Amino acid sequence: SASLSSSGLPLPHVRVKALDDSQLVDSRRPYAGRDVARLWARLAGTPQLEAFRSPFYLRLLASYPLADEALAGGRAALLTHVVRAALVREAVERRNPLFAPGPLLAPRDLARIGRGDWCGPFELADHSPLFAALADFAAAMQAGRADGDRSQVRLRYAEALALVDDQALAEDVLAAGVALQVLNITRDEVWFAHQLMQEYFAARTICDAPRAAWLNGAWRADAVEPPLAQALAALADAEPLPMLPASGWEETHLLAAAMSADAEAYVRALAAVDLPLAGRCAALAEVPVSPPLGDELRRALVARSRAPEADLRARIAAARALGELGDPRFERCHHAGGDFLLPPLVAIGAGRYTIGSDEGLEADEAPVHDVELPAFELGSFPVSNAEYRCFVEAGGYDDEAWWHGEAARRWRQEGGGEGNKGAWRRHRGKLQEDPGWIDAQLSEQRITSKQAADWKAIAAMGDAEFEALLDDWYPSSRQTHPERWHDPGFNHPAQPVVGVCWYEARAYCAWLAACSGRPCRLPTEAEWEAAAAGGQRRRYPWGEAFEPSRCNVFETHLRATAPVGVFPDGETPDGLADLAGNVWEWCGSLYRPYPFDPAAAGRNDDDGPRVLRGGSWNGSHHGCRAALRYGGVPDLRDDDVGFRVCFAPPIE
Repeated sequence: SASLSSSGLPLPHVRVKALDDSQLVDSRRPYAGRDVARLWARLAGTPQLEAFRSPFYLRLLASYPLADEALAGGRAALLTHVVRAALVREAVERRNPLFAPGPLLAPRDLARIGRGDWCGPFELADHSPLFAALADFAAAMQAGRADGDRSQVRLRYAEALALVDDQALAEDVLAAGVALQVLNITRDEVWFAHQLMQEYFAARTICDAPRAAWLNGAWRADAVEPPLAQALAALADAEPLPMLPASGWEETHLLAAAMSADAEAYVRALAAVDLPLAGRCAALAEVPVSPPLGDELRRALVARSRAPEADLRARIAAARALGELGDPRFERCHHAGGDFLLPPLVAIGAGRYTIGSDEGLEADEAPVHDVELPAFELGSFPVSNAEYRCFVEAGGYDDEAWWHGEAARRWRQEGGGEGNKGAWRRHRGKLQEDPGWIDAQLSEQRITSKQAADWKAIAAMGDAEFEALLDDWYPSSRQTHPERWHDPGFNHPAQPVVGVCWYEARAYCAWLAACSGRPCRLPTEAEWEAAAAGGQRRRYPWGEAFEPSRCNVFETHLRATAPVGVFPDGETPDGLADLAGNVWEWCGSLYRPYPFDPAAAGRNDDDGPRVLRGGSWNGSHHGCRAALRYGGVPDLRDDDVGFRVCFAPPIE
């Protein structure tokens, strides 16, 4: 969507979180009573569960008994079911005169409504003019919006009447819409009861074919408006880069694809105009496309997500659609321990590598020294949410077999947020010791003005107030998933998993090793730096000079993780992606002074600090040099910390 800010008027953005599972159940309980468990059993594990997290669908759940076919058929089927229920109520139960046999409702449709005799999951009295008129009315209302506007349209009553094609029926059509609770009319205004209801009726007009004129399919950097540089210049420092401007018709086409009589042809036609939107349609369970078309879309989305000529925002859009549809670069495998995704791997040859730095930027990077490394393979990308979900769904947090070491087993049982709390205590101590540090970081554009204000407030807090805040942020409880697992800013399948501590990362590797039959672990920091810097001792994974277009760091302005692999110009010559920025990556090594000691790499000290490498979306480019080292306590779970797998024998 378009940014709300301009260079002259920066406005803060607020992200409204979706309800998590327990909140969803609790919100339904006052309406469903003891039926909430049955309803939850019907929804759990289905694609519709995500839709029901919104207040609109929760209201539908509270108001209408939904049939199994409506629950299983996606949002278009759900909305059709709701309108049908309202039609039965008005035409059959209440015998509303508006719905008597006549100009709005044909006699044969009325008879079928009484019998519940519907032809297909989306039919709405198709032999009568009422619903065609409401659909045309919705489309006409939407067509009057500005490009990219997805808001509800409100019209003066006279304007609304003028949009109904059959003027003789116009007043009755609007009155029937109100009776069905599809439309609202108050004073002299007319609008749809909900934005999604407006989208749904508009979608009924384009089920035959997508409307290219209603979509914004531009994706090349030289064709996108506004250009990336202009979009960045208009942002406040804390504001995330908006994605490509929307046309405002995307949701309408998603609903229309589900209702299309020929979904295959619909999606194929859509792909010629808006490839990511076509991928999102094909990913819907209620939109049947053939395996060949699905594979064709996946290949095209991979290519788009890596296309040098594509705008960064277009690459991200393609990668997100690919994450929903299923990324073909990951091999889906089956094992008794659960389904798993095997990532693409890059082989790093055995040999002597030089690690460390003599630039004098950080004391712990010295001395420069050589290490001998056997051959190993690294995942091409940091572990994604799609990969990690396999571990969660396979019961990885419940099976002690994957949690090696007493500290890891204790963390699994007791959970808690001591790692994050300790990090914040140390950070607050630094802020209090050096009050000028915050302003220095802000002036160097390493933090946002919001971060600066928040940190100053934290530094000024009393100890008791600060500890209460930490308890609120990080309650002590047994963990069953990563820290940001339900945060829509970080939990997309294509994004790297974050909010995982070192114990979780290592448990995932142990599980993947058992499932794949291959030794898998976290890389040592020597292996990580050898892969990032190569034999040429590159300063950055791609070369010597930093360029913000090559990675996701503070300067890139995404203000969150990017889908894996959308910075092809930032890859190593071997094809390793995202080694700079996006997420800090856990290494297996203890954080110790250099020189690197291979004998200590496998030392069993589960409570000791571990090495983090690569920088992140939340840090400046200074953090993504190949030689930079950082240490974190093993139970740290932050929103910019993830990991990458290494296939190699265990470190003895």
